[in-house]
Amino acid sequence: MARAFVVAVLVVLAAVFAGPAAAREVVLRDDEGRAIHFDVRADVDVGWYAGLLRRAAHANEIERVTIRIVDWGELGRRCGAAAAGCYSRRKGNRGVMVVPAGRSDRVAHTVVHEYGHHVDASRRHSNLDEPNGTPLWWKARGMAKLVELQSVRDRYEIGWSRSIGEVFAEDYAYTNLGRGYRIAWLQPPSGTIQQAIRADLGLAPRPRIVDAAPAFRPVVITRRGTLTAGQRVAVDFGLLGPSRRVRLEGAFPGGRSPGRIAVTCEGGPDRAQPLGRASPVATLVLPSAGPGQCRASIANTGGVAQRFRFTVRLTVVG
Repeated sequence: MARAFVVAVLVVLAAVFAGPAAAREVVLRDDEGRAIHFDVRADVDVGWYAGLLRRAAHANEIERVTIRIVDWGELGRRCGAAAAGCYSRRKGNRGVMVVPAGRSDRVAHTVVHEYGHHVDASRRHSNLDEPNGTPLWWKARGMAKLVELQSVRDRYEIGWSRSIGEVFAEDYAYTNLGRGYRIAWLQPPSGTIQQAIRADLGLAPRPRIVDAAPAFRPVVITRRGTLTAGQRVAVDFGLLGPSRRVRLEGAFPGGRSPGRIAVTCEGGPDRAQPLGRASPVATLVLPSAGPGQCRASIANTGGVAQRFRFTVRLTVVG
């Protein structure tokens, strides 16, 4: 019985220490012989992760980051339930990337994106608050204009995709992978922007930056369906800064019932256009609005049900 008890205790102790014991430090090398440090806490092919980073544009900063590979449960605990990965800066000017176990395009994007945060953190410029990308990237992307238009922040006050650091990390990931751009309101980085990132790393000549105007994608919100008599559908949206152009288009195919489209923005008058048999399509434009909250709507003001299509298109002027 005593021997069985000892064996049982050893089994329990092995289970208790299995988690920490499973973690292993792995050091691989890039093509220049620089060390790539991994903290492996899941059953993965570490060489696959190392290959992603070897091929990604980088310089000596690669020796000052630890890539911690964890299962999805631990990722959620360390980075947040909705996060694909995360990056933090530690003592001694080192970075730590936490990325998930797996082998897919999604995981590859996360690994390269998080390394983009490390590239950002390793290069200060213009006494700007970090994170702020890299110097030539800042100019090529037109970031000063985006800041002026209040389209971005240096943190997450107005959302993940509006963070300067996340824009840089996505630009960096796209530069290296050529796919999967996740910033919906900006065009993917142009060839000039990609060259600027590589130039900041000492891997390409300095590009000629002629037009650094931001390449916005319009935000388009569409609603369609059927409005019963007297029914209205509203779309609420915010304008982050000034010089926003708002365009509404409403359509009543067949024009069986009268209606109207309308928009109201903070600090401005109500605007409306009618819909009906004589005008089954109506357009309404605010040429320069914001900042502030707005509500756009389409209404059936008649007595019969009516099919509708309603589009709100938001762009930045100039």
